[in-house]
Amino acid sequence: MSLVMIVTLIVGMGLFILHRYLPVSQVKKMDMSEITTENDDMVVPVDTRDYQTSSQDKLEHAVCLPLAYLERHHQDIPQRPIVLICSDEVEKNLAARLLKRKGHEVIGYTIPVKHQECRAMPCMIEK
Repeated sequence: MSLVMIVTLIVGMGLFILHRYLPVSQVKKMDMSEITTENDDMVVPVDTRDYQTSSQDKLEHAVCLPLAYLERHHQDIPQRPIVLICSDEVEKNLAARLLKRKGHEVIGYTIPVKHQECRAMPCMIEK
């Protein structure tokens, strides 16, 4: 009985780690300038960062929909290819997997540099 529980726990932890950290296939990294110069009829920029972060660095035609609200409001996103604007790699992986599961086409992502933080402490980029 305990062997089954241990194996189940290990498999569950492995799936959790893969879901969060394994990069999503066919989602390429893009530069912020590529997103702003893309034709508005071709792609939809979806900003999955928190409202506080995205309001400081707003992209004019982006759909602002934080990751926490994506599951409930994904139908508000037009059915065109999506470029994600995320705060980190984990957020990008989770958002891309969720949107692909819901039938959206995610073609790329970007992580704005000035909002990235170091793992140990916030970076001193702006100072």
